[in-house]
Amino acid sequence: MGSVKRYLCKIDLPDREKHNSRMFVDLAENIHIHYREYRLIFSLDEYFEFSDILNKSTNDVRSFLIQNPDYKEQAYPTTLMIAGGKDRQLKFLSNSLQPNKSCYFNNIFDVELQDEFVTDEIHLHYRDFRIVMNRSNFRIMAHGFSEALSSLDDFEKHNTYIREMHSDRLITNYNKQQKDNIETQLMGAKKVDLDKIYSFWYEDVSTHFKPQKGIIDILKKEYLNTGSFFPIILSTEKDGKHFIIDGHHRYYTALELKTKKIDAIITDLAFDETEELRQVEGLLKAFDRKTNYKYNFSEFLKQFIAYKNNSYYKNIFGKMVTRNSFPVNFLRKIKRIIYGKRNIFRSFNEPDNESPKS
Repeated sequence: MGSVKRYLCKIDLPDREKHNSRMFVDLAENIHIHYREYRLIFSLDEYFEFSDILNKSTNDVRSFLIQNPDYKEQAYPTTLMIAGGKDRQLKFLSNSLQPNKSCYFNNIFDVELQDEFVTDEIHLHYRDFRIVMNRSNFRIMAHGFSEALSSLDDFEKHNTYIREMHSDRLITNYNKQQKDNIETQLMGAKKVDLDKIYSFWYEDVSTHFKPQKGIIDILKKEYLNTGSFFPIILSTEKDGKHFIIDGHHRYYTALELKTKKIDAIITDLAFDETEELRQVEGLLKAFDRKTNYKYNFSEFLKQFIAYKNNSYYKNIFGKMVTRNSFPVNFLRKIKRIIYGKRNIFRSFNEPDNESPKS
């Protein structure tokens, strides 16, 4: 949701052509995501970061919707900070050449007329983003840009427009100071101190547990790349202790790396109530190894347990709408009135020949 100061141009377009009604991903000289008449271009590393953020955020959105069945689109007046929240919104991308530089077509703008055998006759490239259209729609867009440019010139001639402070512009300082890896967490998982986690089988996991070295090497590499492990599963005993139901290798690796906390899914089950669950988990892991993790059923089980144990978003949408809708809308109206009066005052007090400020 933006805050529109002035429409520079607004035009009704004809319907999309039928072939611009698809979404698909292809691996060509790079990765392309085609959505309707749009295409995004990625290097492999950029694509994997994009899809990973999208997948984790989608899990978080689904978790919110499961816990808030009364959610309705456009019923809340501002942004619901889920799917990683403000941290994810401020964190730079990390898999590109630089956070603000994409690997392909970084600073390119061009308009191309395609050969006759190409379905879409005009391609408009803006950095690594492309829009395709036929010649009729291109003419509509071109006239719209011309109208918008004229409107912008007129606006700047008669108004002062000075950028004001916005929290998103703190992003550079935020990324310089931020040391922890920011990721969208699997909902239902919490960060738990290692010294509050115990093993039912081993008094001291770091010395008594004999892990498979190959697994530990893989887990260390995963942690160094992502800053986290997939959450371990814990019990809750009558005295408040948490025993490991699943995740001895991840816990051992966290001890080796000397991390203080680990992501965990805390169930309300005592350890002696989880025998069948541990058997199922072991069978699923054996199946995953046998099928080279083609189906990854053991991870699905963990995600399901995380959903069942998650109450982070429980029934908050109705409360937020009731509590915030009127004040937020009222304050927005006041803000627009104040800004409008200030700009009118400026326009009356500026000389006609004053150059526009930017």
